[in-house]
Amino acid sequence: MRHCDLTLAYTETSGGIRTYIDAKRRHIQRHTDDEHVLIVPGAEDRIIRDGRLTRIEIRSPRIPGCHPYRFFTRPHRVLQALRQTAPDTVELGSFFTCPWAAFRYRAARRRAGRPVVVSAYFHTDIANAYAGAPVARALAGLPGHWGRRMGGIAEAAARRLFGGIFRRCDLTLAATAQQADRLRQYGITGTHILPLGVDTGLFHPRHRDPDWRTALGVGPEDLLLLYCGRLDGEKDVLTLARAYAHLQQRVPAGGPGFILALMGAGPHRPALEARARDLPGLVLLDYEADRSAYARALASADIYVTAGPHETFGLSVVEAQASGLPVVGVDAGALREHVRPDRGRLAPVGDAAALAGYILEVAGQHRQLGAASRRYIQEAGYAWDQTLDRLLALYAGALDLRPAARSRPGPRGEGAWDGARP
Repeated sequence: MRHCDLTLAYTETSGGIRTYIDAKRRHIQRHTDDEHVLIVPGAEDRIIRDGRLTRIEIRSPRIPGCHPYRFFTRPHRVLQALRQTAPDTVELGSFFTCPWAAFRYRAARRRAGRPVVVSAYFHTDIANAYAGAPVARALAGLPGHWGRRMGGIAEAAARRLFGGIFRRCDLTLAATAQQADRLRQYGITGTHILPLGVDTGLFHPRHRDPDWRTALGVGPEDLLLLYCGRLDGEKDVLTLARAYAHLQQRVPAGGPGFILALMGAGPHRPALEARARDLPGLVLLDYEADRSAYARALASADIYVTAGPHETFGLSVVEAQASGLPVVGVDAGALREHVRPDRGRLAPVGDAAALAGYILEVAGQHRQLGAASRRYIQEAGYAWDQTLDRLLALYAGALDLRPAARSRPGPRGEGAWDGARP
């Protein structure tokens, strides 16, 4: 089979979605005879090949205020790439202009008697993260809770819009049972639950590095708080900075000091850098593309912190737990599933003071809670191979193919995308 991922969320500084796609491509290359095509927006039209893996970038403009993300503005080019590479499966990781190209491609292939599966992975609660919550924040100053009401109206409209896209797909996928329940609010049933994976050998407490802590300015008795991810409104990273300011005011005399390190890139980085100039102990770290260095950073921290309310799985949270860290987050999304009282605390969304209080509470027992976090991940069985074997079996079943009977796709020349204009 030839598989395709079609998404906006694959850049040099992307997080969980890129990690998932990279794991899928490695799995296909190592454990199958299948091929994989990745179609993403880029700075220019180009194609990159690595054996049975192909990456197609379609020239697209940046999304204002969301550097480095880009937005497909030429869906006919997406359709052309699909027609020329001829995938058997197309998985949507974004739900704006690109789904319509996938649906048109599927319709044409089916008219020709060639089966195609289009699926959607619910990586982000888009109705809430990109419609309801932003509208509610923008109109928060209106009297009579009108901001919240208008946010609810925007979210309901977005659920109808994107629910219509999901219903056109052959399969819908979600990382947790809770997110499958959320999809029911979009009007979608029959969602397959496919949790993301974590490499428990890579993300392990043994990678703790005292020298890395020292280089960061963390003293022997200090506690290091760490967040890794996008620095943007969806992740509500400004609330983390406010929580740290509250924490600094509440640290008891004679107690441990705290350092907050925010690792990542995004549109809120300049605001955070400005905040760090008058808030000692707030440190901004660059996005870390090296997975081993990233794992070392997680293992070298003491508490993982996050204020993002829209997590559908929370891969960075799971990787932190595998590294032996307790988590202080917010009571929303997938964090409710991963963070129980024996392995961390959850504060109300947007409540910086409550986050600070829970950080202080967890600090006194962070080693015990961190050990419980590690046990939770080991017992949960979040394994990439298990997840991806199941995904490929779902696709084979949907195409009415037995995995043992899969054959290699046709010669590369039949499906090579040359970037030529139609």
